[in-house]
Amino acid sequence: MEYAKDEIFQIRYNTKLNRLQIKQESWTSKIYKKIKNHKLLTTIIICLLIFSTANIIMIYNFIEILQSI
Repeated sequence: MEYAKDEIFQIRYNTKLNRLQIKQESWTSKIYKKIKNHKLLTTIIICLLIFSTANIIMIYNFIEILQSI
């Protein structure tokens, strides 16, 4: 029943085309739904990005220390 309610409220009247149309989802809401459904994968990707940037920063600092010797 909830699904039917959601589908009914998504229908809008388009005056330019003179007919009813289902409202299209925006790209941000699609991304938000994917993040909400795939929490483990999202967590893994975020951790990967954080550790990769930390690794690059540490390598850069190490090279700077070696150059100053």
